[in-house]
Amino acid sequence: MSINTVIFSGNLGGDCTTRSTSSGKLIATFSLPVKQGYGEHEKISWVQCRMFGAKAEKLPIYLTRGAKVTVIGQFLLESWTSKDGTEKTTAVVLVNEIDFSSKQENKPKQNEQLADHVNNVTSDQFDDEIPF
Repeated sequence: MSINTVIFSGNLGGDCTTRSTSSGKLIATFSLPVKQGYGEHEKISWVQCRMFGAKAEKLPIYLTRGAKVTVIGQFLLESWTSKDGTEKTTAVVLVNEIDFSSKQENKPKQNEQLADHVNNVTSDQFDDEIPF
């Protein structure tokens, strides 16, 4: 048995783009940095993430450069021959799940208003008597 599941988290290197296949299937693409090592030996590799179908349709609204996201998906290496004849390889994640809820701007404004209200509550707004 083999399992091919990866989890990557990071800030997008650019805006999410979409395109359609010849059969009309929508593909959303964006890139995430993946750090390896530490200190002087730290290296950053970019992983191309792809999501398909109806889920991909709304991604460009939320996924802009710098947005913090976490993706879960299948890892694969794509190889091809470039125009100049050299062999190229790129790391790709076929995204099954995505979480971009950590980005502050994506949270509803109602939560911000509630937080402002809670932060402005003073002690004289409470009764001195506790019923228990």
